[in-house]
Amino acid sequence: MGHRSSHVIQSPLVPPGGAGRRIRFIAGVAFMAASFLVFPFYLVIPFLPLSGTIKLGITLLASLLSWGMFGAGFYLSGREGYDWLKRRLHR
Repeated sequence: MGHRSSHVIQSPLVPPGGAGRRIRFIAGVAFMAASFLVFPFYLVIPFLPLSGTIKLGITLLASLLSWGMFGAGFYLSGREGYDWLKRRLHR
């Protein structure tokens, strides 16, 4: 009988640790990527027909939302998810 290799080649989006870890990884990367969708909204805020105080509040809320999503994504996917997303964004 021939020798069989027990090594399984996984795609870069599938970290070791089973299906649960894979779901957390993908969800984390998705949260981190989605957190960047808030940034274009910052360009719109100054043109909204609202008072300066409300605009400031919206800006702070958007910032908290963005950083909160990024933090949750980092928590779920870990450094591996951050590095994976960073490589994709620097292409």
